[in-house]
Amino acid sequence: MIIIQTTLDEEKKVKNLINLLLETNKIACGTFHKIESSYRWKEEVVEDYEFEVSLYTKDSLMREVVDIVKQRHSYELPKITVLEPVFTLPEYENWVSDSTS
Repeated sequence: MIIIQTTLDEEKKVKNLINLLLETNKIACGTFHKIESSYRWKEEVVEDYEFEVSLYTKDSLMREVVDIVKQRHSYELPKITVLEPVFTLPEYENWVSDSTS
């Protein structure tokens, strides 16, 4: 199992992305929460609110999910990272695998 993370600027975009990935069985679960971000962009320091998104899927779907996220992303340079958990409850990992295709 892997977790693909990104950030988006609007809750509606987050829900649309998660719903698309759920409806196409690319993820088993998507979670998100509002965060405050500070970063340097084009020689300026930016402080803004965003939504951090975590998408739970199996390893074999990583490239496909990353491509979908990238294609639908509105940022010029999106944050897209992939995390591999050190431990996952086996029953949860089985659920993720069984819920995706």
